[in-house]
Amino acid sequence: MTQIKPKLHFDVSTGLKRVLGRELITDDEVAVFELVKNSFDAGADAVHLHFGNDRIIVADNGSGMSYDDLTQKWLFVAYSSKRTERPEDDFRNVAADRRHFAGSKGIGRFSSDRLGKQVIVQSRAKGKDRQVHQLTVDWDRFEQNDRAHFESVPVAYATTAAFDLPRELANFASSMKHGTVIDIRKLRRPWGRTRILALKGSLSKLINPFGDQIDRFSIHISAPEEWADDQKLAQAAKNGGQEALTKDIVNGRVGNFIFAALQDKTTFIRVSIEGDQLNTTLTDRGELIYRIREPNPYPGLTNSGFVCEIYYLNQSAKTTFTRRVGLQPVQFGSVFLFRNNFRVYPIGEVGNDWFGFDRRKQQGYARFLGTRETIGRIDVFGSDEDFQEASSRNQGLIDTLAVQQLRRAVMEHCLKRLEKYVVPVSWADKADANTEDLSRLLTDPGRARVSAAVANLVDNDQIELLEYSRNLIDLINERSENFEESLVSLRAIAEKTGDKKLIAKLDSAERRFDELKKSEADARRVADQERQATAAATQRAETAEAAMAVERRRSHFLESIVDLDTATILNLHHQVTIYAVDIAQQIENLLSATAGKTTVPRESVLKAMEQMAFLNRKVLAVTKFASRAKFKLDSETIETDLPSFITDYIEQIARTTGSARLQIDVENEHPGLKMRFKPIDASIIVDNLVSNAKRAKASHIKFELSPIDKRGLLIRVTDNGRGLAAGTNKASIFEMGYTTTNGSGLGLYHVRQVLGEIGGSIELEENEGKKGTTFVITIVPTGKGK
Repeated sequence: MTQIKPKLHFDVSTGLKRVLGRELITDDEVAVFELVKNSFDAGADAVHLHFGNDRIIVADNGSGMSYDDLTQKWLFVAYSSKRTERPEDDFRNVAADRRHFAGSKGIGRFSSDRLGKQVIVQSRAKGKDRQVHQLTVDWDRFEQNDRAHFESVPVAYATTAAFDLPRELANFASSMKHGTVIDIRKLRRPWGRTRILALKGSLSKLINPFGDQIDRFSIHISAPEEWADDQKLAQAAKNGGQEALTKDIVNGRVGNFIFAALQDKTTFIRVSIEGDQLNTTLTDRGELIYRIREPNPYPGLTNSGFVCEIYYLNQSAKTTFTRRVGLQPVQFGSVFLFRNNFRVYPIGEVGNDWFGFDRRKQQGYARFLGTRETIGRIDVFGSDEDFQEASSRNQGLIDTLAVQQLRRAVMEHCLKRLEKYVVPVSWADKADANTEDLSRLLTDPGRARVSAAVANLVDNDQIELLEYSRNLIDLINERSENFEESLVSLRAIAEKTGDKKLIAKLDSAERRFDELKKSEADARRVADQERQATAAATQRAETAEAAMAVERRRSHFLESIVDLDTATILNLHHQVTIYAVDIAQQIENLLSATAGKTTVPRESVLKAMEQMAFLNRKVLAVTKFASRAKFKLDSETIETDLPSFITDYIEQIARTTGSARLQIDVENEHPGLKMRFKPIDASIIVDNLVSNAKRAKASHIKFELSPIDKRGLLIRVTDNGRGLAAGTNKASIFEMGYTTTNGSGLGLYHVRQVLGEIGGSIELEENEGKKGTTFVITIVPTGKGK
């Protein structure tokens, strides 16, 4: 027979304090995080951390606590009550609709036990109290006897008229109408400069380092003993212009991160889920590449406010990051996860691969992005039911259906989407990694790669293309070898967006291209027939040329103009005929396009004239050095040492055919770069830059060739002319038709286009206070034969 006995109940030992304090929160930085989280959840605008003589103070201007709050909530172990009563115009409601909170386990108050043996809590509730309530807790008293009951240890209580804060926090104290002060004393470990700086670096990553509206929540550090060293560093940074030194300053506001600056340096993707729609925007160095919309395949994230921003760290972005932050990105971390606006620790930390980026990269190092190439932020909002942190606070999120979909969304729609642009567009051109602007993408090959990447992305019935870059995704020059490939991509994009105007442009361009190819083929056939008629003479000329080669200087050009034999004349005639027919076709196309029209858009005329001007430059180049070239001009491309070719061309051709009023020098320190290129195009680069120097009244121009990276070529071109005219838009000087002189505005445009075909780029170097102009050309072969 069962006998009913009095009910039993749990009894709590004072040892629980140690379990919830030092044994659960095993890291000092995590302990400070917990206290800052409490300030944030209390609706504070600012938190001040003060490191004084054997004490740490965490003071905030949040909603504070009344006597009832202290006795019924703060002293009630594991009870958590996060305030939700905020006015409608509170900035957090407006900016982020914060309906959830960072901590919810009711144990954050024990963080102070990790830091010190005693804690004094001062608090005044918003709109309720005129006095400040004060609690004093000696944590060591809970460890005197583990058999003692938890509630038997007394906690001292008192009231004061005002907050008691050090004089360094006097200004903040005077503005605190309400709030809480956690004063931790008898520190368990000293806090020197190194530890405070490490904490400051961590705090900069704790609360919204991406510069959103909610960054109005600020954290300030005060450490009087470090003032003298801070002032020395600040002065050194100011005098030497070394931004990185500022990261070693202890006192002051914890700086927000520099992602806004990175947006202009590299490629980044932003993915957001709004109900049943998933939106994606990809931007490259400040230029919107595309914006798309598609159905949301993640029902568990429908109401989570999911937002993901991931930045690809090219070399330029890494350099900017290191200069601004003072450490390399790999030492900072990768993609951080924020739940309800607070970091979920340790996701994103160095060595942490919670999203599986690095595991996947091991399967294809040259095809995938890993944590070393990416940095970013993911935001979700939700309750513990969907996104619950592990109790240890340093193990990430507990696995739930929403968490599984979160990981999949980040991998499939964020990282992989970023890869589908970066790998074929940026990685295809190695030099693009060191370029801060879009100059290398504004070439015909660059534009073709961007168009192909976007076309491949939108080849999906569920994806709606809302917007794309009209600057990069447009018709490229018909003479580019990428023209036909680009037409296919552009047509896919035009049909996807229903852009009838673009479709009409593509149809017209395709007709012109077909007509041009037919005319060129006819011209080559006629020229070949003429050469075949004198094959014997050509053979004799080549035999004589071979016999004389031993006596000549070994270069790409002859030292003097020899008598023009039949083969050379025919070679010259053959090439000029081809270009002349091309020019005639361009004229015919223009006349046909403008027939019956009383007005013609400037852009149409400019484009047609540009094509003719480029072909005309080829004719001039042929007539200038055809009689000296050792290679066959009709082959169009040759494979030889490019730096030597440019050097020989300048010494043997440009100097002798140029003006006596312009001295042309060349200095070649490059060990050699064998590659395929069009000699006519190489001559156009040199001739246009020389022509610019003449127009600027320069008396001297110098070409300096040197190696860059492992296989690249750097050419620095400097003249002593008048420089750029006042009011010149430096960002536009390589655009077609832009000029501030009486020139055509096509020279530098042609240079950039020609360089783009061989993996090169050109940019203007600032000559502050110096006379003349300096251009820097970078050529890094892509490995693709031209």
